[in-house]
Amino acid sequence: MLSDRERSQFALIEQGLMSGDPLFVARCSALGRKVRRLRPVPAARTAHSATRRSVHAAGFLPTLLLGGGLLLLVLGGAAAAVPIVVAGILMAIAALGLALTAPQQTRPDTP
Repeated sequence: MLSDRERSQFALIEQGLMSGDPLFVARCSALGRKVRRLRPVPAARTAHSATRRSVHAAGFLPTLLLGGGLLLLVLGGAAAAVPIVVAGILMAIAALGLALTAPQQTRPDTP
């Protein structure tokens, strides 16, 4: 909880921002209202399962790439070899990008 003094300070900051840069305020308030979906969610999927994504559910290749990338990061850091660390970072980024674009495999929900 904020104290009364802190609330009044925030109100002064908000008023100053509104008078100083109304375009910025309008853009920020529009961000709070605008919720965008990249692709429609089928009706059968619940809201909780629609937001859950994992590298494991994307398949074997992203999981293997992420594991290998993290292994290269650790080994490159231990050996102080910058090219190995960079290769590990790129491999992990590729794995996460592949997992993001790959269709998620369905698996039974566990309690």
